[in-house]
Amino acid sequence: MEKKKFDIDDLLGEDYIEDEEEYGYEDYEEYIEDDIYGDHGEYDEFDDDDDEFDEFVDTPPVMPQRPPVRENGFGAPKQEMPSVQERTPEKTAVPVRMIPADEPSGPPVEFSSEPPKGDNTVTLDVPLSVMEIIDILKEHTYTSYLVGECVNMMYLGERVMDFDIACNASLDRIIAIFDERFKTREDLLSRGELIIINGGMGISVAPYRSRIDGNGRPIYCKTIDEDLHRRTFTSETVAYNPYAGIYDPFGGLACISEEKTVLKAIDEEIYERLEDEQSKLKKKAREQVPKVVIPALRDNPETILIAMQKYARGEAELSEYTLKNINDNAELTDMIMPAELSRYFRRIILGRRITDTLLNFKEVIFRIFPVLRAEYDFDQKSDYQEYTLYEHTAKAVGYAFPDYAVRLALLLHSIGKYDCAADRGDYMTYYGHSERGVMLARDVFEDYEADDALKERVLFMIMHHDDRISPENVVRYTEFCGMEYTRLLLLMQSANIRAKSSDPVNERVSSTLRQLADNVTTLGSVPRAQTRKTATIDGLRSITDMLGRNGI
Repeated sequence: MEKKKFDIDDLLGEDYIEDEEEYGYEDYEEYIEDDIYGDHGEYDEFDDDDDEFDEFVDTPPVMPQRPPVRENGFGAPKQEMPSVQERTPEKTAVPVRMIPADEPSGPPVEFSSEPPKGDNTVTLDVPLSVMEIIDILKEHTYTSYLVGECVNMMYLGERVMDFDIACNASLDRIIAIFDERFKTREDLLSRGELIIINGGMGISVAPYRSRIDGNGRPIYCKTIDEDLHRRTFTSETVAYNPYAGIYDPFGGLACISEEKTVLKAIDEEIYERLEDEQSKLKKKAREQVPKVVIPALRDNPETILIAMQKYARGEAELSEYTLKNINDNAELTDMIMPAELSRYFRRIILGRRITDTLLNFKEVIFRIFPVLRAEYDFDQKSDYQEYTLYEHTAKAVGYAFPDYAVRLALLLHSIGKYDCAADRGDYMTYYGHSERGVMLARDVFEDYEADDALKERVLFMIMHHDDRISPENVVRYTEFCGMEYTRLLLLMQSANIRAKSSDPVNERVSSTLRQLADNVTTLGSVPRAQTRKTATIDGLRSITDMLGRNGI
């Protein structure tokens, strides 16, 4: 077959000749790559099996079409979003789908284009800088909601500086819209969040996400309902759109009030009913009742420590079943990295409600510090001890000055008593329990991360927590171990004595030791002349006899 000869100008057509004169195209590749020619037709397909080209048909040549621009971040072609008037819930609503914890990210997600939902009888005061972000998303036909703790704080009338926005735009589209308009931070892009700095506030904008996997990567979802459902507690599931109002699909507003916020797991009624049904069936069959775990706790065990932190700080209460489920599944904390565990527990132990936290989250505490389990329900058989050993420990930590080393030492100060207990009939002795406590505390610090200086302070206080320090020997004691260690030890002993019983004498002794700790730093530098400080010390000398009379 004879090849048909053709001229490039004939192939490209009259448009190319005119455009070459107007725009100065130098070659064919430059011509077809220009945006203004992106709407031409497809290439004519050639048969790969033929060695020679077939004859061209006598039809006007067509130019290749540019590939569709992929703008939704998942490799799918951009689709025209319908106007707000064209959207109807009947056509666009997508049912909530529970995503199992082991489900992979899967194929690209097509976000729902449903209009914003909510009850506009409740309005919140949204800052102008945040409204600007929401309005820009609205101009691009995207639906967005304020979500998370910022909604709770605005609902309670508190000041908010960090805002979280969830929307039905892909991360690529969010970056394309805002990256050049505002100053942004991209350190959380791996989690699917772009931080926009506007009006001196950090505003996080992210696509709908059903969860964050174990590697910190986001798993996207279609609707706001799925995004809200991934959050552990109902108080965190309230969303707000300024044009639609409050959206509360899981009853979160009922758990938020000025008096207290109740942490209640999403759908906890379902899991409680399931546990009751399984319990009845297994008891009839005389089988062991399996544990029921709330999926949100299983997917993110750090939520357990977050709940403990909010409870210890007095920021929230927990519903009865959620607290029970946390204790029943305390082994989930084994999945948390040691550094994160110690970081959270430092905040917990410094909370003002640490005593109640230690008593109510006891299974979690025993999982973090297994050595404390032996203290539970341990009767000390002492006229000076009103509580069980674990109750005494919890109260001592709560009475202590909020110093991390002091409270951690009080948490571990009695761990040697169980091994050293000797029953004498009417009473018990614990000779050597301080030394044994130091040995066990060293083992604790193999799993619990702490710096060397903290370990040294804690071990010193455990070793010497029974030393008798009084106004008469405090100067000599500071020469032995230094003023800082003496001060920490006095603070520890002050809380330890007060936690032994409700006897008013213990409170007086505790107050004396606390005052002595406040003044101990001046003992090594002030002369023995009568000053206000030394007068206070002299006035406390009579407390030594009281210590002896009360067996302290």
